Amino acid sequence: MKPAALAIAALLTATATLVASPAAACGYCIEDKVAAAYDHAVVAKARGRGHEVVYLSLEFTRPVDRDTAGKITKAIERVAFVDGGSVRVAVDAGSVSLAFDAKRAPPGTMLDAIERAVAPLGARTAVLQFGLAAGN
Repeated sequence: MKPAALAIAALLTATATLVASPAAACGYCIEDKVAAAYDHAVVAKARGRGHEVVYLSLEFTRPVDRDTAGKITKAIERVAFVDGGSVRVAVDAGSVSLAFDAKRAPPGTMLDAIERAVAPLGARTAVLQFGLAAGN
């Protein structure tokens, strides 16, 4: 092959490799945080019940350990109107998702209760996305 043809072939190969490579998640954007706490089974069950799913960010005011996710899960599952078994915590991503019955509890009331539940564990929350996600 001629040098020009080799250069073009190398450029095309490099371009194809970049285009075909999967994108890396940054871990900071809302979409990555939602994806980390997403569980299709929870969304499907919530949809079937007419319940909502909310995705929250988790910020920690003290160091986390291997028990943090379990403690956060238990604290949130004790909040009234949160669907049992629906809490998904992604400590590394700083996010949590859960399903709840919005007809029985106004979202603001439920979110305030979650904030009070996780505060003793050194955590704070903020809404990332309200709704079912993935095929709303």
